[in-house]
Amino acid sequence: MSDKLSFWGGYNLGSSRQQLTMFGVAANPEVAFNVYHDESGNYVPGGGDRWLCHGILLVPEQKQDEVYTALQAIRQNVGYWEEVHYAKLRGHLKGPKARCAHGWLNIYLNFSEFCFYHCLAIDTYSSSFDHNRFGEPHHAYNRFARMAIEGAIAWSLKTYQRVALRFHSDAKFRQEGDNFATYIPNETCKSIAEKRRKEPSAYPEIRLLHPEVIAVDSDPLKVDPGLRAECELIQLVDLITSNIAQALSARSEQKAKLELAAMIARWIEDTRKPPWLQTEELHRRFSVSCFPDEKGQFYNPAPAVMNRNQLVLFELEEE
Repeated sequence: MSDKLSFWGGYNLGSSRQQLTMFGVAANPEVAFNVYHDESGNYVPGGGDRWLCHGILLVPEQKQDEVYTALQAIRQNVGYWEEVHYAKLRGHLKGPKARCAHGWLNIYLNFSEFCFYHCLAIDTYSSSFDHNRFGEPHHAYNRFARMAIEGAIAWSLKTYQRVALRFHSDAKFRQEGDNFATYIPNETCKSIAEKRRKEPSAYPEIRLLHPEVIAVDSDPLKVDPGLRAECELIQLVDLITSNIAQALSARSEQKAKLELAAMIARWIEDTRKPPWLQTEELHRRFSVSCFPDEKGQFYNPAPAVMNRNQLVLFELEEE
């Protein structure tokens, strides 16, 4: 991703009147997107995981039922109805959970034409990462989540004139004083509006469909029936984001995780090529931005899992 984001910036919300054609139809129709967020990695000032990955999935509201039905069909095909939780994947890709995860990643490629994914991977071990900028761990979490959302909007929604957004994130405990639910939608809109004033063609006009982030339980056996589709999409964004973290770190010993992460690593490597040389057709549909390098810039570290996965395949051949 070439668009450079402001690391610490914040801005103001703006709006404009809707222009109509002579037939009373909107000249620049508004498109509604559901925004799904999840993260991988734990931040501890001066410690914790090296990579903090915040993943964003943008799903057009009119296409959400279609995506949900396809994800359900894969569940039906493999006979797996529990949570597709990356952390609990074990062994090879032969079990129903791993087969479901693999099927979901494959089907995402079909949906990437209209369901856009962006991940911001923060390298906390970089010499230019300033741990003193954050008084509390949740300050870093919220700031990076917002950066990831802004990156997704800038990279994948640039061609849209007007969008309406509804934000969702995995339901989890948040400490007292953590304003994640209101900070994310409000500050994202303010920031994009200010950037749009400076560069109108680079960002869409944004309207909020809900004032707060909607917390969604990621367990389909526990989630509110009214949020079943949202539950599946929260699991999907977790699956993609966790695989990106694994692709960058290659920390797991589980072969299923390494194989899925290698699949994602190939997507990452493909999207780093010029668009005319890419083979997965993921340009502006799937993107991973790693930040910061020693100079405080975005950079492209090699996915560690590729070397690790070669060793795993060698071991399997020896067996």
